[in-house]
Amino acid sequence: MTKNELIYGLNDKPATPACLAAAFQHMLASFVGVITPTLIITASLDLLAHTAFLISMALMVTGIGTFIQTKRIYKVGSGLVAIQGTSFAFISALILAGAHVRQQGGSDEEVLAMLFGLTIAGASIEIVFSFFVQYLRRIITPLTTGIVITAIGLSLINVGMTDLAGGFNASDFGNSSNLILGACVLIIIVFLNASTNHWVRLSSIFIGMILGYFYVLLNGGIDLKHLATTPVFSLPAPFSYGIDFDVSLFVPVALIYLFSAIETAGDLTANSQFL
Repeated sequence: MTKNELIYGLNDKPATPACLAAAFQHMLASFVGVITPTLIITASLDLLAHTAFLISMALMVTGIGTFIQTKRIYKVGSGLVAIQGTSFAFISALILAGAHVRQQGGSDEEVLAMLFGLTIAGASIEIVFSFFVQYLRRIITPLTTGIVITAIGLSLINVGMTDLAGGFNASDFGNSSNLILGACVLIIIVFLNASTNHWVRLSSIFIGMILGYFYVLLNGGIDLKHLATTPVFSLPAPFSYGIDFDVSLFVPVALIYLFSAIETAGDLTANSQFL
């Protein structure tokens, strides 16, 4: 992409309708990426009873983190639209830690306490790392961050194809109807994103997801009966399961946090080059 292909620059202020359209589809595009790692971890560690709570926490923290990143609260944040949500890169390390607690006879609450303790401790790595980024520019070059981002992207192909085939542990996994539907949605998004109309480009992901959703809904692939017993509003309570920590389990998680920090630096650098 070249600079003249951008619809809006960094300091532009689009009209309210354009802002709402872009924000809504941006939210929808990130929604799947935020909740999918949570679904994979809960399914792998047999924490399905706590799925709603964990998804609520993931969405709440994503919203707060993204707001701070975008708005620059007291010099914290880049001022760019960069989603601060869950990452697929942490899945393997967290499943490993949770499985270890399970092997020791740990309950659901003990597994979650360990995962929360490890992630809170790991977050401190990125906070400390942020104070030294300017001194590490010779090491964290565009080439370095590019390699890290590419490696993480390649590692996510498996997750993307799993979702395309029907989702983790789906009964109809690999069904041709799932593959055809996913391919059609992808083609629609790519086609609309190539349009010369900026409204169509802004709404390409939203339109693709909506068309795919209604197709599945009309064919009976979505069950909405459970919504009748689901509260309209529910505020998650942080630290409901306590906090635990294990140094031996923290090492792989700490490394992932370091890689995530480098990935974030690369993402923000790439965004800045077009502004």
